[in-house]
Amino acid sequence: FLGTIIRADLKLFWDKLVNHIKTQQQEDSLVRQALAGDHDAFETLVCEFSPVIFRSISRLFPDRNEVEAVLQDTWLRAWRALPRYQAGRPFLPWVMRIAVNRSRDIWKKKKELVFSDEGIQLEEFKDEKVSVEDRIIANEELEFLARGVSQLRIPYRLAISLRYDSDLSYQEIA
Repeated sequence: FLGTIIRADLKLFWDKLVNHIKTQQQEDSLVRQALAGDHDAFETLVCEFSPVIFRSISRLFPDRNEVEAVLQDTWLRAWRALPRYQAGRPFLPWVMRIAVNRSRDIWKKKKELVFSDEGIQLEEFKDEKVSVEDRIIANEELEFLARGVSQLRIPYRLAISLRYDSDLSYQEIA
């Protein structure tokens, strides 16, 4: 029985490793194509990673227009910095670093940042059996959590956003 579990764990680990390598090779290929002038390849990277970056940035700025401006500026800076991207390294942490640096530039110009979940709605429940009461409770819990996170200092808010909104590993965040 133990041998079966170990083999299953090894297979799962192997499958994840193979998938990671394939994904990394695809990212590297898209970057090489973009560097060669293929705008569609860069657009593919933008479409792939923009939702994750947008979610992270939206945790740092209350104004959706400001979030969109930071996201657009992030991609412009990424395009310009693309020759400095190191092949073989994950693309998301690299471009996320650009977004974080851009956000810091904006923070330096402002005195106070407000953490807000305005405009961010709890995703619709897939299960129609969930009662309205459960939905209201879930929304209240989300608001309570957002208020708690809003009281954290900016570096801690950023770390939470990168972990839970961007789904980056602790090593990638560091």
